[in-house]
Amino acid sequence: MGQAHSRSGDQGAMNNFLEVRLDAAEVLAKAEALLCGAGLEKERAAAVARRLVEADLLGHRTHGLQQLVVYLERLGDGRIATSGEIEVLSDSGASFSWTCGRLPGAWAMERLISRALERSAQHPVVTATLSNCSHIGALQAYLEDIADHKLLALLMVTDPGVASMAPPGGIDAVTTSNPIAACIPTHGDPILIDQTTTLVSNGAIAQHAAQGTLLPGNWVRDNQGRASNDPHVMSANPPGTLMPLGGEDFGYKGFAFSLFVEAFALALSGFGRDQPRVRGAQGVFLQVIDPAHFGLGKAGFLAATTALVDQCKSARPATEGNGVRLPGERALKGKKAQLADGIVYSQDLLKVLDAWAARLGIDVRLVP
Repeated sequence: MGQAHSRSGDQGAMNNFLEVRLDAAEVLAKAEALLCGAGLEKERAAAVARRLVEADLLGHRTHGLQQLVVYLERLGDGRIATSGEIEVLSDSGASFSWTCGRLPGAWAMERLISRALERSAQHPVVTATLSNCSHIGALQAYLEDIADHKLLALLMVTDPGVASMAPPGGIDAVTTSNPIAACIPTHGDPILIDQTTTLVSNGAIAQHAAQGTLLPGNWVRDNQGRASNDPHVMSANPPGTLMPLGGEDFGYKGFAFSLFVEAFALALSGFGRDQPRVRGAQGVFLQVIDPAHFGLGKAGFLAATTALVDQCKSARPATEGNGVRLPGERALKGKKAQLADGIVYSQDLLKVLDAWAARLGIDVRLVP
C-alpha cells in the first residue's frame, strides 16, 4: 500500500507537505530491515521496529518512524550497542534489576515486561528496574501488552544525560521531561496514561522550532527564567528550560512529580544523576500488580474501574468541546483506523530513510 496526497498539518504542524499512506506491516518490515542493516541482530531489530510502528499507530509521531532516523545515527556512532547481553544486578523473585550497556531499549523493555508478566503468576506485585538501555520510545507503546493480561502497571523512564527542566525558584536545568505512564484495565478498553511531568516534551519543542511556529502557550522559560512561547529559547546559549506541569502558577507540583520519576527510574535502578552525564541511555522503573490478590479480587477491581469509566462518560459534556475523553482513548481509536487504512507519513521523512537505506546498502524503499 502506498498512496501520496497533499495535506496541511499533522499534530500541530503548520506547513504543507506531501504525505504518503503506508500499510503498517510494510513499514514494520522495512524499519526492521534498516535496523538490521545498521548492525542490529534480527530479534533486536524487530523489537525496536515494533515499538516505533506502535508509537505511530498510537499517534506519538515524535517517537515513531521519525525516531528511527535518530536510532540509525546512534547505531552508527556507537551510542546504541549492537552486541552484548543484559546483566542481572539482583533478583529476589518478586523484584529484579537489570543493566544492559546501551543495548536497544525497546528490545530490553520487551524482555523486561515479558519477565515481569511471567513472575506475576507467582507474585501479586512484581517490581523491576532497567538501567543504561538506549532510548525506549513512547511509554504508551508498551502498556497494551500488560493491560491485555488485566494487570495494573506503573512505568517510569528518564535519561540522566538530559537536563531541560529547572527546579522551582531556579534557572538552571536539573531534570528533564521525565515521563510517567500507567495502564488501568477495565472490562472494555484499558485506560492508558502516558504523560510528561513538563507541559510539553523536548521532542515537541524541537518540532515547533523546526516548523518555525510559536508554542500555543508559555510552555518554556528562557535562560533568565522568564515564561515564553518561543521554542528557540531551548537552543539558546545558555538554553532555556521546559515549564513543569502546573505552569507558571503551580509548576512546583509538576517538578515534584519529576523528582518522583528520578527516584524510581534512576536512583532505584542505579543510574542516577551522580553518574557521568552522557545522553542517550535511560533508566526504567516498572511495577506490575495483579488485582486478584487485593480487595475484592480481580472481578471486583475490574467492576470498579469499569464503573469509573462509565461515570466519566456519563458526565455532562462541556458547552464547548467534544465530550469526555479518557487517557488512551484517542490513541486506541487512531490505532484501529490506521491498521485498517494505513499510517500517514510525510514524504520528506520517508526520503530521509530511503537515503539511509542507500547509505547502508539495503534494498528498501519507503517512498512509493
